[in-house]
Parts: sequence; C-alpha cells; structure tokens
Amino acid sequence: MPISNKQAIVCDESRYPSCLNALPIEVVSQLPKDTQISSHLGGKTAMVLAVNHHDIAGIIIVSAKQPLTQTITSINGHTYQLALLEQFKLTLWHEVGHLENIALVGDVLPSPLSAYQHEWLADMYLVWRIAQTHPDLNLAWQQFHRRNMDLINNRHNMSHWSSPQLHWLLSQYQFKDIQGFDHYSEFIATIFPQLALFDDTEIAEISSLVQRTFGRGATLALPKYIFWRQQRLIEVISPTLVMLMGEDKAHKWLVEQFSEAAQLVNKEAGHNKL
Repeated sequence: MPISNKQAIVCDESRYPSCLNALPIEVVSQLPKDTQISSHLGGKTAMVLAVNHHDIAGIIIVSAKQPLTQTITSINGHTYQLALLEQFKLTLWHEVGHLENIALVGDVLPSPLSAYQHEWLADMYLVWRIAQTHPDLNLAWQQFHRRNMDLINNRHNMSHWSSPQLHWLLSQYQFKDIQGFDHYSEFIATIFPQLALFDDTEIAEISSLVQRTFGRGATLALPKYIFWRQQRLIEVISPTLVMLMGEDKAHKWLVEQFSEAAQLVNKEAGHNKL
C-alpha cells in the first residue's frame, strides 16, 4: 500500500511473526516482539506502527477481532444505535491516514503534532479517501456520528473525537470539492490552515462538560455548567442527537441540558424555514 514514496505493510495479527521475518532487520528492531503484539493492540481492530526506513512507512496490524457492525449509546435511559457500514475498510483507511500525515509533518503539516491532532488528521484522510472511491460522503457522516457516540459513551474517547473537525469539513466542503483534490497532500494543505484548533484547556473543559452531561452519575441537569463551552459542544453533537432521536426530541433535550441551547436551536429552526 503506497504512502507518499514509501510502502505500508498490512499484516494480520496471526501472521505477525511471519511479517517480522519478511522485513529488513532495521525495521524489525523498531517493532514490538511477536509476543507483545496482542498487548499493543489492546482490543483494537487495527493499529499502525510507524517506522523510520527509506522504503517502508510503517506496519498496519489488523486484529483477528471482527469489526463492529453497530455502535450503541444510551441517553436518559433510552438506547440508540447506529449501523456501521464498511467498518473494516474505514478502520484501515484511518490507520493509513496516520502514516500519510506522518509523512507530511514538517512540510505540509507543522511539527510536532499532538496525539489528538494525529487522530483527527487521520480522519481527514479518511474523508478524502471516501471522496475518491465512493459516490457520496455518507460514510464520512457515519464516522462523524460514530465519534460523537463514542464520546457520549465515554469521555476518554475525547482523544479520538474528530467530530468537530469532521463537522467543519462536511459543512464547508461539498463532495465534489473534496473529490477534486487528486492528492491528499494538496487537500490537507488547503484545509489545515482553516481549521480551528483546540487547546488543552478547551479539550479539558469540553471533556468535563461531556462527563457532567452524559456520565453515569449525571442524573440532575445543570444547564449553566461550563456554559462558555456549551455552544461548541452543542454545534457538534446536535446533528448526531437529531439523527438518533429525531429533531423535536433532540432539541427539547438540548434545551433541558444546556442554558445556551435555546438560542442555537431557535437559530437553526429559523434557518431551516428560509
């Protein structure tokens, strides 16, 4: 699998020892031992191991674990689910995206990138790849909703919460716009300077707001809790809540939970009437 002017090696977890045997010794020395690979995967369906080599960009390890076919979340005692289509392909492309972005660090992308930036940038590659190979961006919206639902389920998934960047991209760019970039490097060079970046304080405060709103102990609504971050969170999660609950129920729930929601919901309703 080509990555810039290098190759990515895709290897099943069960064949990892054979993959190691086929690799140059200078690559093997940078990788976990075969007895350690399961612990490195840690239950994930795939992972990427970047290496420093003139021909090989990295190794993508694919777990024997079956990819998810749906994701489920519970909000106020109600359970909602989202079917996940082509999940193996999307997972693989996300991992490829890591390597594509690493190849661009210090050139198109700044150096260094934070761990969080690496994650959402991998999903930017995913969207670009979808646009090159599919007739629409439905799978990109699926990824957006999945990231939101993962965050609702566990605030520690904030590390992979690419929904703010996906929402901006899918709102600002049409399918044909993204499809029109023949090379990923051109695409990311165009959009990266336009993206609003989160700082550590904003990430921590949104994470706390998510925990207070969706966490297991969140039984009493506190509408003014971290109100200065509510607009940012509402704008990103509301499309997913509408998709899961329906518009009326989602808007009602948002207004109950957040002091800043009524103005945003009314603004959206007014926009929809135009």
